[in-house]
Amino acid sequence: MPRFLHLFALLPLAAVAQDIHVPDALSGRFTQQKEIQQAGLTLRSAGSFSIIKGKGIKWAVESPVKSTIVLCPGTALGEAEVAKQIAAIMQALLLQDYNALSKYFDVERAANSDGFEIRLKTTDGTLAKIFSEIVIKGDKYIKTVALFNQQGDLTTIAFTDLREMAEQFSCDE
Repeated sequence: MPRFLHLFALLPLAAVAQDIHVPDALSGRFTQQKEIQQAGLTLRSAGSFSIIKGKGIKWAVESPVKSTIVLCPGTALGEAEVAKQIAAIMQALLLQDYNALSKYFDVERAANSDGFEIRLKTTDGTLAKIFSEIVIKGDKYIKTVALFNQQGDLTTIAFTDLREMAEQFSCDE
């Protein structure tokens, strides 16, 4: 699965739960682990990210290979229908448009003494070919995102060193 497909899981998704703090800007570090069941492989990457509400997200992978992607409202990820849908989902998250988000997911929220858990179950046929479910956990901020795909693979993204400020970036990067 292309790396940009998991980016939307990082965005201020926690805002769908009314009691979760969503700052205007957030940055930090991430580690990502993808378990590929059929091949018996586990792939790992790490890097940093910055989110500015209403502007976009910068996702910088630092290892094992350096790459950076900047997504802003209106960003097109390609001509394929799934790319258009993922761009729409990312934009809905960036703009906190939960009516648009509900077109693609059933949202289940739960709070416990440790924080919160949000489960997004795909309802859109095209996205359902990729994801079966997305589970977000955290306390004040999102701490982990687990993306379950239809092939039985699991991608887990963990966030650390979170700060309510973001590195400035340009949507032209």
